[in-house]
Amino acid sequence: MNRPNTRHKNKRPRSDESNSPSAAVFKKIHSSDGDISKSDIRQLYMVWKLPCHGCHGNTKDSPNCFCGLIPAANGIRKTGLWQKMQEIIRALGSNPSRDLRDSTDTPAGLTNLGATCYANSILQCLYMNISFRTGIFSLELEVLKKHPVLDQLSRLFAQLHSSKMAFIDSAPFIKALELDNGVQQDSHEFLTLFLSLLEQSLSHSKVPGARTIVQHLFCGRVSHVTRCSSCGKDSAASSKMEDFYELELNIKGLNNLEESLDDYFSKEALDGENQYFCESCQKRVDATRCIKLRSLPPVVNFQLKRYVFLPKTTTKKKISSTFSFPRQLDLGKRLSNPSSSCTYDLAAILIHKGTGANSGHYVAHIKDESNGQWWEFDDETVSKLGLHPFGEKPGKASNKVDHKVQGISTAGSLTDNNNNGHQEAAPTSTKVEMFSSTDAYMLMYKCTTKDDNATENNKIVEINNDSLPQHLLDEINELNASYLKSCEEYQSKKDSHLTYVNERRQEVKSVLTEAPADPEDDSYFWISTDWLRQWADNITPPSCFSPCSSIDNGPIQCEHGKVPASKVTSMKRLSSVAWEKLYLKYGGGPTLSSDDFCMECLKDGAKNAVSADVYRERKASLKNLAEAALSGNCPDGPYFISKTWLTHWLRRKNSDIPSDADNGPTSALRCCHGDLLPEDAPGAKRVSIPENLWLFLYETMNEKKADDIVTFPSDCQPCEICSQELSDVASVEGNLRAVKVKQRQKHEKLASGKSFTLHPGQKYFLVPSSWLSEWRAYITATGKNISSLPEPHTLEVVVSSLICEKHSRLLQRPLDLVCKRGSITQKMSTTVGLTVIPEYDWKLFSEEWSARPEKGISAEIAFSKSSQEKLHGPSEATPIVDGDRGKSLDDTNDDLGAREPYIRTDPEVCEECIGERESCALVEKLNYQNEDIHVYFVRGKEAPKSIKEACSKAVVVADRRTSKRSRRTSSGNSISLKVSGSTSIYQLKLMIWESLGIVKENQKLHKGSVEIEDDLATLADKGVFPGDILWVRDSEIYENRDIADEISEQKADMLQVEEGFRGTLLTSGVSVQLCQDITFSE
Repeated sequence: MNRPNTRHKNKRPRSDESNSPSAAVFKKIHSSDGDISKSDIRQLYMVWKLPCHGCHGNTKDSPNCFCGLIPAANGIRKTGLWQKMQEIIRALGSNPSRDLRDSTDTPAGLTNLGATCYANSILQCLYMNISFRTGIFSLELEVLKKHPVLDQLSRLFAQLHSSKMAFIDSAPFIKALELDNGVQQDSHEFLTLFLSLLEQSLSHSKVPGARTIVQHLFCGRVSHVTRCSSCGKDSAASSKMEDFYELELNIKGLNNLEESLDDYFSKEALDGENQYFCESCQKRVDATRCIKLRSLPPVVNFQLKRYVFLPKTTTKKKISSTFSFPRQLDLGKRLSNPSSSCTYDLAAILIHKGTGANSGHYVAHIKDESNGQWWEFDDETVSKLGLHPFGEKPGKASNKVDHKVQGISTAGSLTDNNNNGHQEAAPTSTKVEMFSSTDAYMLMYKCTTKDDNATENNKIVEINNDSLPQHLLDEINELNASYLKSCEEYQSKKDSHLTYVNERRQEVKSVLTEAPADPEDDSYFWISTDWLRQWADNITPPSCFSPCSSIDNGPIQCEHGKVPASKVTSMKRLSSVAWEKLYLKYGGGPTLSSDDFCMECLKDGAKNAVSADVYRERKASLKNLAEAALSGNCPDGPYFISKTWLTHWLRRKNSDIPSDADNGPTSALRCCHGDLLPEDAPGAKRVSIPENLWLFLYETMNEKKADDIVTFPSDCQPCEICSQELSDVASVEGNLRAVKVKQRQKHEKLASGKSFTLHPGQKYFLVPSSWLSEWRAYITATGKNISSLPEPHTLEVVVSSLICEKHSRLLQRPLDLVCKRGSITQKMSTTVGLTVIPEYDWKLFSEEWSARPEKGISAEIAFSKSSQEKLHGPSEATPIVDGDRGKSLDDTNDDLGAREPYIRTDPEVCEECIGERESCALVEKLNYQNEDIHVYFVRGKEAPKSIKEACSKAVVVADRRTSKRSRRTSSGNSISLKVSGSTSIYQLKLMIWESLGIVKENQKLHKGSVEIEDDLATLADKGVFPGDILWVRDSEIYENRDIADEISEQKADMLQVEEGFRGTLLTSGVSVQLCQDITFSE
């Protein structure tokens, strides 16, 4: 059963205007000589239509429809007055109150200026240390003025302390240090250099607690002890003590902090080639070396060496193994003079998120000393963690709380048998709360109980007053007042704006509710629909925007200043109440009432309506005559018109009256001289039509385009000038056609484009394959192309361009020969190489294409005993002697298996110049950018034959869109990759790793049957061209790993020199040795 046709189911049928009520009114007006009644006005201006309710949109067919100007109840729009309130508020700008700090008990964050998270985390750790913070606040104003870094640090700490904002702008401080906020740096390096800078700057202060605050809080002392194994004496340098501000601990292969500390203080054996020269023994002896902890600071920083140096790539790689550390740490046992009361509590954890050493993100987890509350500082965001450093319920696998039994000394110690004073802790089991993390980078422990021996050189002057100095207090109060004022201003602006929006909405609703006028009411006004729509939908006050600054009824006026009926779809009929409200508030106009209908326009409309009816009736009556003229059944018609024009005229609907844009029926037949074009001219096809049809067309078109109508009687003669030009062109084309036919007949074999058999001993000539292809296209062109295709160049010029100036030899090679079934033919090409033609054709070409026969490139078929001998040139070839010329082809073919035929030319091929040209072309071809290559993933041991053949015959398809998405094939997956000639094999393998998931070390990459090796080589080095097809196999030798680690190492390897903080204020006053020590330790 056939399905019903529903294509035009919902299509609104076009009404017949000739039978519409408005057309009847216009006819009445025309017949009554302009007499218009009230009912006629109601009909023409559609006043009679009832006001509608609930339409989906505002209709143009009714001036009484005000639906759709505003959304339905609870409806919204994307823009304007009726959008969501949230969007209206968002347009006011950011709300500063969102950045309001809950209270000063909640720490404030710091803005990240791009890549300054490393500095933010360290600054928060320093600020949360009350002693350090108080020391900075106690600095003299004179010192702050002389040292910009101290000044900005004190201002920053003051804002963190008492600002009303939830986060503080760190830009002034970063600028004072001259840091590049777009470069990620190492937080440990920053802390070391920053403390050194502070130590120098603070030395100018006269406040005891502030001048040495860095040393008092962070500086401990160690000594490097070397002990002779023979005499048991320490070296003279062993008594020398050195300051330390952090302990750098190895974590590779170690599980927790205790193991790292054991490793740090372990003994190193000096033996073999590394023996120690003992001053007492006066000889090189075995010895031990270790670090002894002499004194501890109140705050101990443990720097975890998560970055290891890779000598092979000269880059750093992050160690992401889990590392455990306790909440409470007893460091008294680590002192050279052990103490039983030297306990440290975990105070802060600096965390590095990410897999790369030169990227990632730093956050800090810090304990508030006043209440034991832990906070996470992530730049601007500060989150409460509770009483545990990783939150009450850690959700990340990388950070967790672990209660376990650890071997930790809680009492007593053991002394070694050498009686050298080095003491080791006696382990006892106790339950200690442990924390584990794969990203912890720095640990800060704060001393809670200590004796005089443990901190004999680190007694700090306590400053109990944590309040701000007056100059900072005044500045903070001013900043807070300014911030609170901006919050109040924004709130006031928001409230007033929302009030205005609500008032505007109420105004629009009120006016539109009263807008519809009763159809029987004669007291109404006209208003532009465009103005009304903008007024109802625009959120901006009408006094501030254009064109709604005042009512604008100009677009709905006619040239007489009245309201034409033709504009009824662009205006609305307002009640007098609604009009008065709008006019009193906005003014403008002009005021167009119910009496402002335009009589002149109505009379013109009536005249046009009647004219249209007459035109439709006459066109319908003459339609058969026009169709007969087109079909050739009216040969005796007295007038010519354009055949194309008449066809289009018939296709138009009867209701379509000719407009000003229509061309005349004879405009296409008129030449540039104003006469009739010859019928053979392009677009000049004509038909003869009866006189009554011509008169109808002439009358109707002449009203619109009097200058474009030219009468051409059927006995009119074509323009002599145009006829002569066409005749000349036809004569030239005829002669050209005859010449081409003659050449096709003379060169029948060459014109066909088929290969022909070559015979040894015969003389041939060579022409470029590209020229022969152009010649073949030229002589076989027909129709319009017969005179449009350009002639090939003369052979004299072409042959001259084939000879090199340096050696007078050929710059192109002949195409290769093919021996098949006992016959010799030449390969075909239309673009490259030289093609063999018979001597007969060359002589004809010389006459036809202006060449001297003796200047041709002659050739003959010769034989070489092997392909190797062929490469040596014509001197190694076997010549064709007179005796051989008499041999039959069969006799010659018997020797083809032993001797290989080739083309011997005169002049010879210039291999030197061709080699240079090909080398340049190859270099240019390999110098490609952002081109596609294809890689197949082969799952077996060998690639299928189809893939190997495709690899050797890869062809670039022009303008073909390719996708990087992996595609399934019968043997595996295939992908397309964008590469350049400078892309290294290493980078290509990373792309394959990312797309196909094959680890770089497991990739066996091939082009054809040749494996591509050497990761440092480029695709150009390996001869990989655009469009080439490669295939890869997975050896599965190495385990899978994350590509992110490899990519981060690759990015680091691309950096020429790691600048660090070179060029900033942090290194301006720091010794070169300190910078080298930091770099070496990393």
